[in-house]
Amino acid sequence: MTKAKLRRSISVRRYILPVIVIAAGFLLTDILLVRAIRGYFFQLLEKQSLSYAHIYSHSLTKSREAYDLLNDLLEDKLYSASGTTALYSAHMTSESLKELAPVLGVDDIFIYSPEGEIVHSNRDEYLGWQAVPGHPVHDFLISGATALVEDIREDTESGELFKYGYFRGEGGRFVQLGIKAGRVAELLESFELGYLFHELGRLELVDRVYFVDEDLTVIASDDPGILGARRDDISAIAALASGESYAQVNFDEDRGERVYEVYVPVYTGSERSGTLVISMSTSATQAVARIASVLALVAATVVFTGLVYILASNYTHSRELVSLAYEDSLTGLPNKAHLLEYLGEELAPGREGHRAIMMVHCRNLGAINSAYGFDVGDRAIRELGKRLRAFTNANRSLFHFATNRFVLYVRDYRGKEELAELAEQIKGNLERPLECVGRQIMVRTGILELGSGCQSAMEAVTRASVALHHAETVPSGHSFSFYDSGIEAQLQREEIIAREMAEFIASPEGSLFYLEYQPKVSLATGKIVGFEALARMESPSSGRVSPVEFIPIAERQDLIVPLGYWFLETACRFISQLYKAGYPDLHVAVNISVAQLRQEDFAERVKEIVERAGIKPENLELEITESVIIEDFSDIESKLCPLRDLGITIALDDFGTGYSALARLGELPIDSIKIDKRFIDSVPIESKQSHILEDLVSMCHKLDLEVVAEGVEHEIQRQYLATIACDIMQGYLYSKPLAEEAALAKLGKFQA
Repeated sequence: MTKAKLRRSISVRRYILPVIVIAAGFLLTDILLVRAIRGYFFQLLEKQSLSYAHIYSHSLTKSREAYDLLNDLLEDKLYSASGTTALYSAHMTSESLKELAPVLGVDDIFIYSPEGEIVHSNRDEYLGWQAVPGHPVHDFLISGATALVEDIREDTESGELFKYGYFRGEGGRFVQLGIKAGRVAELLESFELGYLFHELGRLELVDRVYFVDEDLTVIASDDPGILGARRDDISAIAALASGESYAQVNFDEDRGERVYEVYVPVYTGSERSGTLVISMSTSATQAVARIASVLALVAATVVFTGLVYILASNYTHSRELVSLAYEDSLTGLPNKAHLLEYLGEELAPGREGHRAIMMVHCRNLGAINSAYGFDVGDRAIRELGKRLRAFTNANRSLFHFATNRFVLYVRDYRGKEELAELAEQIKGNLERPLECVGRQIMVRTGILELGSGCQSAMEAVTRASVALHHAETVPSGHSFSFYDSGIEAQLQREEIIAREMAEFIASPEGSLFYLEYQPKVSLATGKIVGFEALARMESPSSGRVSPVEFIPIAERQDLIVPLGYWFLETACRFISQLYKAGYPDLHVAVNISVAQLRQEDFAERVKEIVERAGIKPENLELEITESVIIEDFSDIESKLCPLRDLGITIALDDFGTGYSALARLGELPIDSIKIDKRFIDSVPIESKQSHILEDLVSMCHKLDLEVVAEGVEHEIQRQYLATIACDIMQGYLYSKPLAEEAALAKLGKFQA
């Protein structure tokens, strides 16, 4: 699988769905809100329009009633004036009528004879005029009516419009009074529909107002251009027929816009005289509704944007948390938590193909941190991660398991040979000097094939770690190790031994550890000149444990330092026993571990132990390996020289095992060298090796160094060593390592 597929993340779907739901909700809400806003403003428009319509309708009704009342008053005035004039007509003259006309407020006064001839008038030009058949005056003459008021008509003589009233007096005489139409119009004009609608239009409360009859034909309007037009609206006709008001939105083609029209019946008395129609443009309402809708949409958008921002922030924060949980911040690789989750999926039933875990340990990163600082150490880790990425592909996935450990998950490989080859390739790549410090990294790899019956991810990782531990602790000539059950059993044994060691160090009582002493014999005199203290372990669970096994365990478990000091104290107590037994000149050699030598207070601790034991420093010898001095000469020299100044002797152990620096041998702060057993075993079989040994002894003597031969088991070896002037021998030829009592007894027997 690719790294992209491995990366854990928060599913976007979990956030997209709520956003879609919220967006849909806001969209629906906005639609409903816009409709509600439009509906609200149109309701206001409807209420306003209806209010105006009813006000106008009421005004029209009252105006009509006022018109009729005024017309009645005019007629009453004509009746009254005509009657008064008729009552005194017998005494009236044309001159008196001229004076009477202004008093009565009329324009014409005619007194007719019973035959219909004008006999007196305020207008001289009409005297003698005779009513002819068919003329309105003649019609009244023959009607027999006492009084009559005509509608406005044109005067037959002058052509002017008049409103005439008639009253019949005694003897058949009758009186005709006339008021010019202009004067009547002045009184009634303000109550006429046309005038009223013109005035209504001037108020600008509505955009258009007009009056229609029962057929919806416009008979009055503030807009003369629509007089006579017919409104084709079946719904309005039906509503008005039932006596109800009616309102609707129509498209006004003349103005090219939508208008809101209200139809209100107008009644005069109990009779419907027509229908008032007012028309109001919806543009202002729509503009307000649009503004309100836009504001609502903006507000909704702001709220929606805020919610989306919150969700986006939560998504980003969640991704960051997931990244922290599943990704190593230093290398950007999937981390341990990611690996365990991924392995849990890979270990599920039904998975096919070869699968394996390769745990890669970069061993000396801690030294780089200590020497160069953590910043450089971090750069080194990033560089190692970058190098390991080169080994990833569709079937290989890389994880940063711990600070100095990486895990390469491999699938669909051919077999163990491919994994072994891959491990060697990784070693070759990673052990190249780092660019950031120029130092090499030591690499070991533990390999677990997942067909080994792992039930959980943690179990798989543990087994890979076991294989790695085996690769680091058991010399095999390879940088890697495959897991098997035997390795795990060995690790369990190591854990038991380590636990017993830790318990002993916490409370150094009992017989878990003890020392045995192997005599060191002078080849010149054959007498014991000292002993080498050798640590032994007797485990209650594992039995006798070889130093070859328990010392590396102690080193790996960081127990070797306290354990080494216990060995040193015990050896110093044995020196005290030698004093008591009468052997004050013998020395005891004690092996010192690398970890002890690297302790800053090593020299002070040794001094304290010597002083506490009450022994002379000259009786103590410290054995160190040649590799330790060569690796860090200046540091070791600074710690050993003060001890040599006290009188403690220093021996170089395992000389000739491959780390020698003969050119610097004279500079080393040592007093003697111990020749490794492998040189002794070659005597006298390999003549070349024998010559080297002879030259080596000679060279050491020239440097004033004492020479000790280890592992002497045969007499011929002793004889040869004596021939080449070797100083001291040690081995089974003379004695095996002895318990304290046996060592003292040995002294009593051979030193006498």
